[in-house]
Amino acid sequence: MTREEFIVEMQDVLQTEHEISFETVLSELPEWDSLAIMSTMAFLDRGFGIKTSMSDYTSMNTVEDIAVKAGI
Repeated sequence: MTREEFIVEMQDVLQTEHEISFETVLSELPEWDSLAIMSTMAFLDRGFGIKTSMSDYTSMNTVEDIAVKAGI
């Protein structure tokens, strides 16, 4: 998956109409809540075989942090 494809997928996972980038601060998105975290967990598991827990997201501040976790 390219970085551009990752952004498109994250846009869908977050179900946001806001334009996001790797610099997007997650806490600034109104959509970033426990449901969005669970959707992100499923996306990483399904798309990359990476298991995460809710606690992993306390240290993730930006979309880039999620991409790094995914190996993008």
